[in-house]
Amino acid sequence: MEYPVIHNPGSIELLLNKLRSTKSPRVVDYDFLTTLGFKREVDESLLMLLGFLGFIDDNNQPTILWEKSHDPDKADILLGKAVKAAYSTLFKAHPQAITEEGSVLMEFFRSSTDASDPDAAYMILSFKVLCDLAEFSEKPAIERKKPEKKPKVSGKIPAAKYSKAKPVTQKAVSTDSLPVIRLSINFDIDESDPELRDLALKLIRKQLES
Repeated sequence: MEYPVIHNPGSIELLLNKLRSTKSPRVVDYDFLTTLGFKREVDESLLMLLGFLGFIDDNNQPTILWEKSHDPDKADILLGKAVKAAYSTLFKAHPQAITEEGSVLMEFFRSSTDASDPDAAYMILSFKVLCDLAEFSEKPAIERKKPEKKPKVSGKIPAAKYSKAKPVTQKAVSTDSLPVIRLSINFDIDESDPELRDLALKLIRKQLES
């Protein structure tokens, strides 16, 4: 199975925004993409992405998914369903693919395709970008903390009792008793491909900041 290899994953969000705000054309081809501002040769891969997700059919004509995505209240949810359907093989092998580690995804795309390591990395980046833009009903809701009940204060305030304060001595805490958190992130990126390196680092920073 072929998976989208978007060499500029940042263009995915721009494309989807254009798609949601543009009237559906009769045919979606490279000429149409150029009218949206995608004029580079690498942007041709965006046509495959639209077909892969189901926004256009085999005749490059917009589907009902394109039409429904014009509704801003439903667009992200529809994208989530499209991602789950398009990457069904991935989700079947790894139900938690949305939050799966990069090494696991790399192994999947390597074994499922004949793609080179750089292209497999782009497949991962493209998938991760789509997941960030989509809304999945499976995402757990954020648990809100219940406000703590404040103790009731009686009308009478007891007289304060004073006692000679004792000097406070700080007890040294051994670092051996503290929990240790270890975080290990390993990426093997071909240094001859600076664009892939920059995209990977940008994605890492985004995940750490979230």
